[in-house]
Amino acid sequence: MTTAPVLDTDALGRLGEQLGDTDVLCGFIRRYEAMLDQRVMRLQRALTARDHEDWMDAVLSLKTSSAMAGAEALSRLAADLQEDFASRPPTPVRWPAMERLSEIMECLRRLAAETARQLRVFLQQVVSAT
Repeated sequence: MTTAPVLDTDALGRLGEQLGDTDVLCGFIRRYEAMLDQRVMRLQRALTARDHEDWMDAVLSLKTSSAMAGAEALSRLAADLQEDFASRPPTPVRWPAMERLSEIMECLRRLAAETARQLRVFLQQVVSAT
């Protein structure tokens, strides 16, 4: 779905410079990573319940938090999903086929896991450099 890099370390570096404190940056990244599975699970629950409003809220949350955390590929995927679902009539929502929904969620889970892995590597590098 997306060809963006999983992690934009330059964006994280800029965020670190703006924050002016590597401890604050590391804390932010750890909180984002800790909440990543919850955000993906919220999307799964919204799909299972066919709750369009909750899906849109959850995908927006994933998109914006991922952008802030330098998780470029995940943010772009969430943006693509937000755009796709926003174009569907809200009443009644025409959901993609179940097979397609399963593919979407599997892609989100894999990308979230890889994002978390790369964030842990980034954190190790930051901690080692200080």
